[in-house]
Amino acid sequence: RLRAASSAHISSRRRSRHHLPLRHAMAKDQDQSKSQTSLEALISKCLEIISQLCTLSDGFFSNRFENDVYPILARLLESDERGIILLEDGRNSHYAKRHSLLLSILVCLKHAFESSCGRDLAGLIPSCGSMIFPMLSDHDHVGDAAVETIKAMLKVDSDALWRGLHKLSGRSFPRNPLCVVPPCSTEFVSSSGSKLGFDKDVCVTTQQNAERLLDFIDTLPEQHL
Repeated sequence: RLRAASSAHISSRRRSRHHLPLRHAMAKDQDQSKSQTSLEALISKCLEIISQLCTLSDGFFSNRFENDVYPILARLLESDERGIILLEDGRNSHYAKRHSLLLSILVCLKHAFESSCGRDLAGLIPSCGSMIFPMLSDHDHVGDAAVETIKAMLKVDSDALWRGLHKLSGRSFPRNPLCVVPPCSTEFVSSSGSKLGFDKDVCVTTQQNAERLLDFIDTLPEQHL
């Protein structure tokens, strides 16, 4: 169900506005189709069930999550030249629940890493973190949810994301004080390798959230190697 619904959702959002009549393109945001809304609701419900499976499975669901669920989530979080498609579409939408699917994905990932499956999913943290980092620029619920999801990953393996968070925060690395990363980088490299521009306000929000996460790392107990 999750795979079929996600494929349908991805196919739908990939349709270019330029291929639609002008009146349809202008009304797209206000006249969101019932089928698209239903797809997002179905995917969200599937993710809720998966979260419960991770929580209750005592670790046996980790292999299924890594090989069957995570690739689907990665596709849902794919980026284009603007950034993460779900995030940017939501920012440009007036739909009341515009970020509902994105928030459901973040909550599912958070529960997966907090559950007994978390230790077995440690290998996903570098790639998962790189996909979530751009969401730290959001001023609203998505940014807060991204912070909480990254916290769940840091509890499993803080070393995997420490360097990336340092770069985003603008802090210098203690052993190399002469090479300081500017507080506001003018570009960010997405998980697909493309460079994404940052405006000043977005950069400040990212920096603040990254600093919050670095402070959180300092509160964690020493982790096993």
